[in-house]
Amino acid sequence: MEKRGPGHNTAAELKNRRCIIDTVPGLVVEVDRSHTILLANKDAHDRWPSVVEGVTRFHELFFPGENIPEKCVVRRTLELERAQSAEIKTKDGGVFKVKTNYVPGIPGETPVKVVANIVDITDRVELEKQLEAVSRQHHDQLLQADKMISLGILASGMAHEINNPNNSIMLNVSVLQKAWNSVIPILNEFHRESGDLMVGGMKYERMKKKMPSLFSGMLESSKKIQRIVNDLKYFSGKDLISLKNPVDIESVVKSAISLTGNMIHKSTRHFKAVYEKNLPNVMGNFQNLEQVIINLVQNACQALENPGNGIFITITYDRNNREIVVSVKDEGVGIASGDLKYIQEPFFTSRRSSGGTGLGLYVSTKIISDHHGTIHFFSTPGEGTTVEVRLPALDQHAAGPALHGPGFPR
Repeated sequence: MEKRGPGHNTAAELKNRRCIIDTVPGLVVEVDRSHTILLANKDAHDRWPSVVEGVTRFHELFFPGENIPEKCVVRRTLELERAQSAEIKTKDGGVFKVKTNYVPGIPGETPVKVVANIVDITDRVELEKQLEAVSRQHHDQLLQADKMISLGILASGMAHEINNPNNSIMLNVSVLQKAWNSVIPILNEFHRESGDLMVGGMKYERMKKKMPSLFSGMLESSKKIQRIVNDLKYFSGKDLISLKNPVDIESVVKSAISLTGNMIHKSTRHFKAVYEKNLPNVMGNFQNLEQVIINLVQNACQALENPGNGIFITITYDRNNREIVVSVKDEGVGIASGDLKYIQEPFFTSRRSSGGTGLGLYVSTKIISDHHGTIHFFSTPGEGTTVEVRLPALDQHAAGPALHGPGFPR
């Protein structure tokens, strides 16, 4: 009987082993102690056409031209003499799951071998990453929704608690102003008769000049509180107004400009508003849309570094998309690129120290969304910001009379 040394195989045995290994699903290779691939099934050859049996080493399937890795699964299998498993990640992003079996061989007959079953799980891993990202996004959205609900409840309560005393302040300021005006003739006469007159620790003549600005300052501060309260109500969903009426957007913008006129005058020497003629109406709520324009104009004024910078408002009609376009452009400091994606989130503001609440743009975005419109921000730091509001135009033939102002007179 012919004796054979270790590793010696007849052509018939090799053919038989190849037939067997080709029936095994997946990528299968036989590896010797030197990590050289002795045999690879058809699927492995299809996956790696460069494999040369008896030449190619196992790790070269994943890391061509490199040395055997310290944590090579074949090396570990040979050292421990038992089955092992590993996940191999290639430099080009591939991921492979490898399970090995240790074949001890027969002393003097057949050599020790490692049979490795390899599965390409790159697509599965990528899909899992995508699913994980989607799951994380949904989780974050749920947390955000829960936070918004909690904030809404808090905002609603705050608005109620603040609104009542603020209404009392507004009413009392008006009463005090009338009372002061009514006693001025008496104080004037007393001052003429007695000479020096002190009021509240201040000379009467000075107090007389200062009181009007004190009253107007208190009233303006109270109105600011009222605007914040209204923002809080809109944020919490407690003060939503039905959107049912045709609205003349030009009147909305003109009214907003009138209400912010003092701020505009103090902020810039270059203000211009241009309106396209014969604009269609939009369907919505006059006060809500006016609030949006006021917020945008106030932001534009606050963005200016000096009165030499301008603010420009235009209203045009996009006939292709049947949309009214309101553009508010300022030549201010612009918005930092890192902040641009957050400016429409509630309570985000870069002007917290100067009294910003972070609700203005959030509420404005919500109002425009409720009007089935869109709002877009374009900004270059150091050059300025343009805010573009787009609202669906109303069919002029189907529309009724439009609202033109707070009392809706023409």
